Amino acid sequence: MKLAWMGSLLLGLTLSTTLLANTRIEVLGAVSSPGEKVIADGLRLGDLMGQLRIDPMGYWLGASWQRESLKQEQQRLKAGVLFDLIQLQRLALLQNEPALAAAAQRLNEQVSRLPVTGRRLYRLDPLAVELNSAHSPQLQGGDRLIFPTRPDSIRVTGAVSDDCTLPFAALEQAYRYAQQCPALAEADPDYLYLIQPDGQVSRLGIALWNRQEAAPPAPGAVLLIPLDATRVDAIVPDLNSELAKFIATQPLSMESP
Repeated sequence: MKLAWMGSLLLGLTLSTTLLANTRIEVLGAVSSPGEKVIADGLRLGDLMGQLRIDPMGYWLGASWQRESLKQEQQRLKAGVLFDLIQLQRLALLQNEPALAAAAQRLNEQVSRLPVTGRRLYRLDPLAVELNSAHSPQLQGGDRLIFPTRPDSIRVTGAVSDDCTLPFAALEQAYRYAQQCPALAEADPDYLYLIQPDGQVSRLGIALWNRQEAAPPAPGAVLLIPLDATRVDAIVPDLNSELAKFIATQPLSMESP
């Protein structure tokens, strides 16, 4: 009986050690030693960032934390956006609006190509996270941390003739970038969505009557020109906001600009 109990205990310790050793994460981008890491179970983000010696002057604003457990929810978000775009395309064709149908089809093709990342919105400022390391979140197996280099451009997408990649200009307001990228007739003339590189999303007025002066786009930001709300909200009321939310899950490229 005692030997059996001791055997079970040793087996449990072995399994625990195996599970501990198999807690793996991945760290990519502008770090001294990128690649897969084996971490202690329950390791906190602040402790890891201290070990990695993340450059506090690096472009942490564009850093991305991806988690497997968030992928299912984001997969549903993507599926919902694609469903709405298909519905919009079909109804636009039935109502003899081929240009709106074509815009919906183009967006559908773009969204279809985007991966489901599991990105968790979290401010990965190395100094702030390390100073608060005892209260920072715990890492989980399969987590991925990406630290990109600072880009030098802004991207404009959505209801535009073609996506535009524009040079970053300090303190330039979002609507000024949007003015440089030809919009479709089906675009909303009054609003755009600003998606900052940390994943924060803002809906901003851009017309003369509602123009908002807000925090300017940071390097690597995406401006989403939405479809005209007066034409699509009756059919798919959440399409534009959910499209912006899904784009916000996409990390910055790890390639140097």
